[in-house]
Amino acid sequence: MGDLRMSDNSSPPVRLRGHTLLCMQGFRGEGYNAEFVKNMAAIRRTLTDNPESWVEVLASPDTVCAACPHQHPYGCVLNGARSEEEMIDQDQVVLQRLGLKVGGRIRWQQILERIRSSVCGDDLPSICGACRWLPLGYCRGGMDRLRDPTQDTRVDRLSSQTLPSDPQNPARV
Repeated sequence: MGDLRMSDNSSPPVRLRGHTLLCMQGFRGEGYNAEFVKNMAAIRRTLTDNPESWVEVLASPDTVCAACPHQHPYGCVLNGARSEEEMIDQDQVVLQRLGLKVGGRIRWQQILERIRSSVCGDDLPSICGACRWLPLGYCRGGMDRLRDPTQDTRVDRLSSQTLPSDPQNPARV
């Protein structure tokens, strides 16, 4: 996916599901495969470079999911048959916490302000449950950095040698 231009009212909104709004904070250039990483990086770059971009809020597969190898016609299958149901539950928790409605449109900068005032790193285990990314600390670091940009919350990347060679582990690219 190429760079998107989303800074005016004539541009289509970036479509993101509730929990992805939080995932964007911890993204470190890693993902499920190279296509997923490239897509996520392009979306994050677009939003970072254009904080006035419009975002349409979803509780269903979004623009990030479009490049995910675990995305099927009926939704996410990352953790098995009930994965999409679990993702929707996470979406609803995030949307409620941020005071957002499915189908609503809001500027990225306003989403960041809502996250900053409503979510901190300590909240993530109760929101994200058993997400495989949570133990890496990236999301917590991203949340803490959003709340206090002067704080050094860097987490050293784990080398691929520190993780078992399991196809279920996120790709390191």
